Amino acid sequence: MQPSLGELSTDLLTGYELFFCILIVIAASTVLGTVGFGFGLVSAPVLLIYLEPQQAVVVINCLIGLMLIGVLVRTWRQLELRTSVGLVLGGVLATPIGVMALNAASPSVLRITIAIVIIFLGLFSLKNVQIPFAEKKIAGPLFGFMTSLATTTIAIGGPLGAIYAISQKWKPDAVRGVLALLFLASNAVAFVLYASTGLVNRDTLVNVGLLVPGLIVGLVVTSVVVTRINDRVFRHAVIAVIVIAGSVMLIRELGGK
Repeated sequence: MQPSLGELSTDLLTGYELFFCILIVIAASTVLGTVGFGFGLVSAPVLLIYLEPQQAVVVINCLIGLMLIGVLVRTWRQLELRTSVGLVLGGVLATPIGVMALNAASPSVLRITIAIVIIFLGLFSLKNVQIPFAEKKIAGPLFGFMTSLATTTIAIGGPLGAIYAISQKWKPDAVRGVLALLFLASNAVAFVLYASTGLVNRDTLVNVGLLVPGLIVGLVVTSVVVTRINDRVFRHAVIAVIVIAGSVMLIRELGGK
């Protein structure tokens, strides 16, 4: 929905909606700061309750971009730049296709698609699945393409990029840095295309600004808990929240509520 000048659309977050969205952004940014991906998986179920799907995707990708600037600044020295070029280029090439798909998609279809992907990737994350093809350098452009296509269309694609990065046996900071570079490159192109196709309006930018404090708090929480929390317990707790939230969203949409 595009508001006229001086008019606020129903997509502007206020009151308790804003409060709950800030809380979920804190949780999502903590997950992203800890493992390098997962912001969309955690935040999408809640943001989709209060925002139209297209607006939720744009807001999520803007917030991811802002947070990953800090991640890249912290990890750029460990970046595997030469071996990650294919991943990044594949991601940039997929971005226009993802934006066109987002702009044309039905809100109901988007909600159902996002819910199904959330549940599948949440359950998929329970297993340390190894994909032999992902270990090959030539897989980079393909994984970059799929990751960016999913991210720009439904704001969820981080696990796909992570599968490739982890399969390269890079150090944790290198994995975080490469994923940050991939998402920043594709998000920068995506934002220009979002704006040019009418997916960005005043309320979109206001919502991003209102949720930035959640990013800041999430970064602080990450720095405090990352060395103290049991990785296995944290991972399973996050996955449980993701699967439950995705299931609730799917049931609501299929039930027509």
